[in-house]
Amino acid sequence: MSINVVDIVNADVLEKVVLTQRVSCFLKDDCADDERSAIENVARMLAQDISIQVREALAFELRICKKLPHDLAAKIASDVESVASPFLATTEALSDTQLAGLLPHLEEHAHVTLARRSDLGPHTCHAIVTLGTEKSVSFVVRNSSVTLRENTCRTVMKRFADSSKMMDLLSCRADLPLALVDGLVALVSDEYKSILTTKYNLSEEVADKITQDSQSAVIWQQVSFANPQQIHAYVIDLKKSCRLSHEMTLEMLERGCLNFLESMLALDAGLTLAAVRQSLYSKDMADFVRLMQQANVSQLFAKKYRKIVALKGDFSS
Repeated sequence: MSINVVDIVNADVLEKVVLTQRVSCFLKDDCADDERSAIENVARMLAQDISIQVREALAFELRICKKLPHDLAAKIASDVESVASPFLATTEALSDTQLAGLLPHLEEHAHVTLARRSDLGPHTCHAIVTLGTEKSVSFVVRNSSVTLRENTCRTVMKRFADSSKMMDLLSCRADLPLALVDGLVALVSDEYKSILTTKYNLSEEVADKITQDSQSAVIWQQVSFANPQQIHAYVIDLKKSCRLSHEMTLEMLERGCLNFLESMLALDAGLTLAAVRQSLYSKDMADFVRLMQQANVSQLFAKKYRKIVALKGDFSS
């Protein structure tokens, strides 16, 4: 593919648009390094063309090329929205780490485009959450195709603690780390309680009841998707921070989470989970009573636990 630089400069827009297609076809295939280098230089010239139409055509064509020079890809990515967005929405030429490194140099529209990608990488995800506007971060939080790491969730909570909209979006995620649930619930609930008492003139008692129900709903949403190991780790965190209560445990038990009760009893009684399960689901009432005593459970809660466990537990062994 022989192309004269002068011819490119003097070509009209239509000729340059056609040239972008030829360049793309060439760069999609493996070729000799010297040939590839020459075509990449042509692409660089087209990426700097004064005509937006030419740059749009180049970006659209090169979006399917998996191998591009970093400077060329970065040039396209940092262009105006009509050029950059189609490229950023699809390209695999930039790695997760490279995209994260480009984030400080990209406009909001580019952040939003990346935030919508189903294959959004963890580094890019965290970079958007750290540097992006509330609009772009909201698209990350709403992206159900990606898993948010704990440090990314914490960054969202720290930056947008005053945004009830963002906290609501975050609380709706099924993959939210359990260790963050209580902190998020507190942020949401404080705002919610304030609205109830000031705007709707409800009493503190009624507002407390409503927000407590809201907290339980959010916690359950996370616990219901967690495995026993994740639940146990969550209960340990609650215990360490003095937030674990029988009221919370009973609420989770009534919703069907036996693992929550097992973990709470194991921590309070100083027993293994296996030992707790053996006594908790034993047909011998004496075993159950002994477990409740070891865990310092009051008779009131012991009776409530026994009643629900009898309905939901496995007494076949």
